[in-house]
Amino acid sequence: MTQIRVLTVDTEGTAQHIEIGNDFRSFQAVVGGYIEGVFGGNVATIYVNEEGLLKDLPFNPFATEFANRILDANVRLFGTALIVGPVDDEGNDTHVRPSVVDYYTLEA
Repeated sequence: MTQIRVLTVDTEGTAQHIEIGNDFRSFQAVVGGYIEGVFGGNVATIYVNEEGLLKDLPFNPFATEFANRILDANVRLFGTALIVGPVDDEGNDTHVRPSVVDYYTLEA
């Protein structure tokens, strides 16, 4: 299985730069259910549990701020967020960019 470097951000703001399988099931394991993506052009994609609000998962202000401020989205995200790089020309997720890791490191 192909591996991908990702950043996880929990609802307390703890960020972890880890390597996981680059597949649907690995992403689901991180967010705890079906995934929903917030796509940020050539910067990043954030995946969260698509039923986060329905399942009463805690609000994630850290991933929400990143999505709204950096990705120019207008969302409220719940539960643990999984951040990867932008999709490549074939539509595959890529490694999280070092600048995104730095964003969370410098904000801490």
